[in-house]
Formats: sequence, structure tokens, C-alpha cells
Amino acid sequence: MVVLLAITAVAYGTAIGRTLLSALLRRRSRDVLTLLLAFAGCSAAFADTIEDAVVMVGGCSGVCVDSSGQVLTAKHCELPATVTVRFKDRAVTAERVYFSRDSEGPVVYDCEGEGYPSLPVAASPPQIGERVWSYGYPQVNGHREFRWNSGPLLRWSTFDYGGGAFNGNVVGFRTASGWSGGPLLNAKGEVCGLLNSTDCNTSVFISSAAVRQAYAAVRQRQEQNRPADDGRPKLYVFGSTTCGPCRQFKADYDQNAEFRQALEAAFAVEFVDVNKQVDVADQFDVTEVPTFLVPAGLRLIGYESPEQLLVALGVQQEIAARPPPPPRNAINDGQSPSTSSAPTHPEVDATEDPAPPATETARHSEVNDRLDRLTGLVQSAVSIATWLGVGGMTGGAGGLILGGLALWRTLRRRRTPKPARDPPARVTPPPVVTIDSPPLPQAIVPETHFAPYERDTFAEAFAWAEAEIARKYPGSVSTLETLKGLINQFLAAKGVKSTK
Repeated sequence: MVVLLAITAVAYGTAIGRTLLSALLRRRSRDVLTLLLAFAGCSAAFADTIEDAVVMVGGCSGVCVDSSGQVLTAKHCELPATVTVRFKDRAVTAERVYFSRDSEGPVVYDCEGEGYPSLPVAASPPQIGERVWSYGYPQVNGHREFRWNSGPLLRWSTFDYGGGAFNGNVVGFRTASGWSGGPLLNAKGEVCGLLNSTDCNTSVFISSAAVRQAYAAVRQRQEQNRPADDGRPKLYVFGSTTCGPCRQFKADYDQNAEFRQALEAAFAVEFVDVNKQVDVADQFDVTEVPTFLVPAGLRLIGYESPEQLLVALGVQQEIAARPPPPPRNAINDGQSPSTSSAPTHPEVDATEDPAPPATETARHSEVNDRLDRLTGLVQSAVSIATWLGVGGMTGGAGGLILGGLALWRTLRRRRTPKPARDPPARVTPPPVVTIDSPPLPQAIVPETHFAPYERDTFAEAFAWAEAEIARKYPGSVSTLETLKGLINQFLAAKGVKSTK
């Protein structure tokens, strides 16, 4: 089994090596990139997105970080104000909209039109030792080709350049000419730097903070230049740099293009730092962050997710929950409730015959009572006559009359309805008596103990015994003093005052 696994591993490794060698020989760097990204858990579509977003800007490289066409490259490339940006499938004209004030930093160009492939800007810098990637279009055999390389982040540092200084990252791989301005990506495919320079073994990239600052400045300038009378209401977003939900919203707003476009389509978004713009926060009486405020409209406090905010602002409709079933005693829209004030009894069957009128029931009851009394008198008379032996007919006739009367009374009683029993009486719970003013807490008086008397008696006995032993055995005085000292030490540890 082990031999089979070893043979399989060797064959698999040989196939991979052949594929890599073939791709290198044919200069098909995208095949190598796709294969290695597959080992890292990424798909080929991810590799396509990177290749689509990395561009050529003049003699340097760059990266598109927004679907509106915001392209970042390096300042030292010294490109003009208007350039041609070459994507994988098209070339467009772009105008410079941001120029770093540092000796080296990002430059941002705005391409014509919308709908460009882009990579998000990282919200945080990579950590030392973290593996990073870079992509660009260096000069290879006289023409530009898409290339990539990867390695660990070695350190952060400040570099002297062009008569000034800038913050940058040093990575453990080399690049080539024409790669300048190419993006540095983390494992999530987020832009965290731009290539500045390289040597035999390492490369220097512009810092992630400078990239974020450049992108944020461009976004803010676009919001300020947007016409104010476009019919959209203003949405103030009050936050601070120390607020966790505020930073989360800002990251979602910058990186989630769909979320940002949905907000900007409905509102003119304006960010307010409560620590720097105190007058604006006081004007709208903002005391909590994050606060989303539409003047003369709604006010929302807190942030959970883009979906929750869009629903709360009315930009996106929430999925309606299934309505609960109607109650059993609900009344349809076409019916009206009964106006009778008589109580209903659900236990009575509606199919039963209606009860007879009260006057008729009373009349039948009176006739039945009279018949009962009459038949009782007749039965008594016949019984007495039979006992006295009056007449010859009393023998057989008397028995027949008594039997007929008894049968008639039995049948009549069966037909007579039994009176309904009264329903069981409802058990009423005992009344709960509440006291508005409860009694004051009572003082607990401890019981009297007679330990002091016993302790005094023992002390007297001990003193007498001590005197007797000292009188009879004069040499035992020091021993008695030692014993007394130990007893006092024990009593002091127990918190009992010793007797002198």
C-alpha cells in the first residue's frame, strides 16, 4: 500500500513539474498563476479578475480599484495629466485626479465611462511574514507581458527618495522594469501597495496607508463635486476613527461597490467626523455614533450590515414575513358582528330542538301533579277496599286496577324530562391581600449565654491550682508561667479576652 502511494505521489509530482516547465517555456505566465492559485484554494475566475484589473499606464503598470474607472499607479513614473490606460480588452483615456504630495506615493487617474473590472483596496496593511503577491506588465524580450511574483513581507520602513522620504514595505521577491506602479495584493486579492523599486532579491512597495488615503481622497472629491440639486436628499454619516461599527461601515462603503451605488443612488452621502466637525454634530444634536441622519427625516443609530441599513433607510425592501393565520372567531369582511347582548354557550349543540315556552311547561307540570294526586287516592281506595273484602269484584278487578295505575305512572315518569343539573360551581381563588406599608424589620435579639460565669469559675479554679502547685513545688513556677502564656495565646487566637 505504501509503495502504491509513493508511486502515485511521484507520478503526480512529475505531471505538475511538466506542466509548470511547459508553461514557463511557452511564457504562459497566466497558466502558472492559475495553477498555483488553484493550489492556494482560489479559482480560475479569481486569476481572470486580477489579470483584467491590472493595467498598463504609459511605460508603467497600475491597477483599477473601482468600477467607475479609478486607476492607481506610482508617482515616480512621471506620467502626464492625460494618459491612455490599457486594459486586457480595451484602451481608454484617463485624467489625473490625485497626485501624492510625498516624494513617492500613489497617483490616481479617472477613466472615461463606467463598469470597469476592479480589485478592492485593503482596509488594513499586511503583517510582517505574511505572504503577498504582485502583478504587472514588465518588458520581456522587447514587449510587455503580464507577470507575477510572490513572497513574504519582510519589514516596514521609511525610505529616502527624490529629496524626501516615504513609507514603504519590503518584500522578499524581485520584479522587473515596467512593473513600477503594479499592485501588491494580500491573500484576499485586496490592494495593499504599489511597486516603487527592486533589486536582486527584494522589492519596495508604497505603503498600504498611502493607497487607502489616495482612494479615500478621490472618493471624497467626487462627492463634493456632485451637483447638490440633483434631487437626492442628503444623508449625513456621523462617526469617529475610534468607533468599531463606524470603521466597519466605512470599509463596506469603500469595498462593496453594489452597496455604495445603492446608497449614492438614493442619497448624497456626507461623512462627518464628530471629533473634527464638532459644530456639525452639535447642530444636529448627535451624541452617539454611528448615526445616519437625513435632515427633516429619519435618524438611525448603529450599524450591523449593508442589508440592514438599506432596509432601514427604505432603499431596499425587507422580505415580508408570512402573515399569521386568522383566529377562529375572526369575522369576515362581509359579515357584521351580532348585536345581541345574550351570552353564548359553546357547549350547547346548535342542532338541538328549541326549548318549549315557559308557560306551556308550567301548564304541563300542573296537570301532571293533579293526575299524580288523583291516581294516588284511587290506588289507596282500591287497596283499602280489597283489604276489607268489600264486594265480590274487589279480588280480580282490584288487582287489575292497581296494576294499570302502576303501569301508567311508570310510563309517565319516563316521559317526564329530568331537570337539568346545575353546573359545578366555579372555584374562586382566595383573595390576595396586599399591604401598602409592610412592617419594619424586627430586631433579632440573641439568646443569653452563661459562658462568662463558667469561664470565671474555671479561672478561679486554675488560679487556686496554680497557687497550690507553686506552694508545694517551688521549682514549677516557670513551667506554670509558660503554660499560662500558651493558654492566653490560644484564647487570643479565638478572640476571647484572657483573664489576667
